[in-house]
Amino acid sequence: MKRHGFILTAITIAATVIPATVITGCRTSRHAAATGIHDVSAMTLTERARDIADGYLPWTQLNLPVKVSVKSPQKLSVSGRIYMRRDRDIYVTLRVLGMEVANMYVSTDSVFAADKLHKCYIAEPIKEIFAGASLSIGDLQDALLGRVFVNNRGTYSDTMTAGIMLTDSPDGTWTLTPKSKINGTIEYQFRFSKSSNTLVSLTFNTGDRLYGCTYSDPADIDGSHFMRQFSVSTRAGNTPIDASLTYDFDKVKWEVPSSARWRTPSGYTRITPQSLAKTLSNK
Repeated sequence: MKRHGFILTAITIAATVIPATVITGCRTSRHAAATGIHDVSAMTLTERARDIADGYLPWTQLNLPVKVSVKSPQKLSVSGRIYMRRDRDIYVTLRVLGMEVANMYVSTDSVFAADKLHKCYIAEPIKEIFAGASLSIGDLQDALLGRVFVNNRGTYSDTMTAGIMLTDSPDGTWTLTPKSKINGTIEYQFRFSKSSNTLVSLTFNTGDRLYGCTYSDPADIDGSHFMRQFSVSTRAGNTPIDASLTYDFDKVKWEVPSSARWRTPSGYTRITPQSLAKTLSNK
């Protein structure tokens, strides 16, 4: 395996979002589609947006298996677990034959990732990783789990309808676009299937480039909606990155262990994202 392979995977999980417990009431019988319209094709755009919002029950902690598959810059498939505390942090551990080979921790202001095979790590302000974009930890969690968010305001709800635009498309999709832009300049848009009313993609438009991720395989956990697969295709410098995360919601747990925290590894070499991108570009 090439040097930095695992740390690249960890960084991919975090960095590709922009270029992206207990569920409260999760044991109740609440269901989505408060419109009363069961035929999705008969819904208006307003009803579709309300249906989406009704499927987003709040949560506080989430813990489930994840499989990371990378096609480029090198083929790699590794499994682990992802832990999230809502609006607080994200922790990912990746293992091979039961041994942890890499981990990543995202807090409200920083991103950390460690490659245990090659004893190196990254520790950077979150804005540096996400090209200066002001994304909250809640925004990142929603992007990873396939949920609509309004930047720094939280998961989309009916109280946010005045701040969004809904657009029909002739290609069998419809879009939800927040009116306010990230940092005042970055437009972002969520696209849905008209046939199923499930999230298809999230796109960021910086004015110079489009970045985005796609979603597939919806999961309904007692009336609360998530997407089982998050995929992204982008570039780190001159290096193409094609990766996906697949979550196993059939084995979800509703608490995060105290061990799911970042600890700066002793004896490891700290590297920068810039040096990593340069190394990858030279391969």
